[in-house]
Amino acid sequence: MAKIVFFGTPLFAKQVLESLDFSHQILAIITQPDRPFGRKQELKMSEVKEYALHRNLPIFQPQKLDDELLEELKKLQPDFFVVVAFGQLFPQSFLSFCPCINLHASILPSFRGASPLQEMILQDSQHYGVSAMRMEMGLDCGEILGMSILKSQEALDLQSLSEHLSRLGGKLLCRVLENFSSIAPLKQNDCEATMCKKIKKTQGEVSFGNAREVFVKFLAFSSWPSIFLSNGLKLCKIEFVSLEGSFQEGEILEILNDSVVVGCKQGKLKLYEVQPPSKQKMSALSYLRGKHLGIGDLFC
Repeated sequence: MAKIVFFGTPLFAKQVLESLDFSHQILAIITQPDRPFGRKQELKMSEVKEYALHRNLPIFQPQKLDDELLEELKKLQPDFFVVVAFGQLFPQSFLSFCPCINLHASILPSFRGASPLQEMILQDSQHYGVSAMRMEMGLDCGEILGMSILKSQEALDLQSLSEHLSRLGGKLLCRVLENFSSIAPLKQNDCEATMCKKIKKTQGEVSFGNAREVFVKFLAFSSWPSIFLSNGLKLCKIEFVSLEGSFQEGEILEILNDSVVVGCKQGKLKLYEVQPPSKQKMSALSYLRGKHLGIGDLFC
């Protein structure tokens, strides 16, 4: 049983932490400070902090990782620092103190950076995966200690993919910690590395160009920022039909009992639920009736 100081912040990190907590000793939790959230800008704690409070684990929320914090952590005598989507770069002093193992949600060296889950979906990847690496100075560039791969499944949105990979990642980290002394690390090929940045709200804007590209954006941005047309209409629930056919962008092709089939420059989509600006979600059928639209008209 390894003694661990765990660094993490979002739900993905919490789900991994739950797996580690069953088989290893969690000495303390390091997570990001509470942040203002929502219209009222009320302080919201991270999912990892919520779990730590539930388990009565010691919690540190530094604005940055500094020597004062490191001295406190040294007193705990950890075997490892384990890092999962923490949100801050590690200084050399932390990396030098004990082995620092990072779980990254991609098949490294692909998709280093802040949004690997979204990027795997956006790229319509054939395989998803998680990588455990020995941390070093630089962004997600350390030597690989282990990897788990999941074959792509149709229509996995961000939340579903996160749940699948957090379970894989928890099991992977347990294996790496148990076998750390006998693992031969594998150096990453930097020439094959790709990067991904933080998601911006503007990336959620779509047009009815390529049906598959619209659909994978819908899956990737399901939590935030969602997808929306240039007029602000959100597409809240959609389904990919096919890439066959070329139509006017947004042309209404069929009106079904529960959805509307819309043509794209390449392919077709089914629209189930939309949300006009400053209004509640509604069925695509209700939206059509309100706009007096029919087959042959443009949805937007």
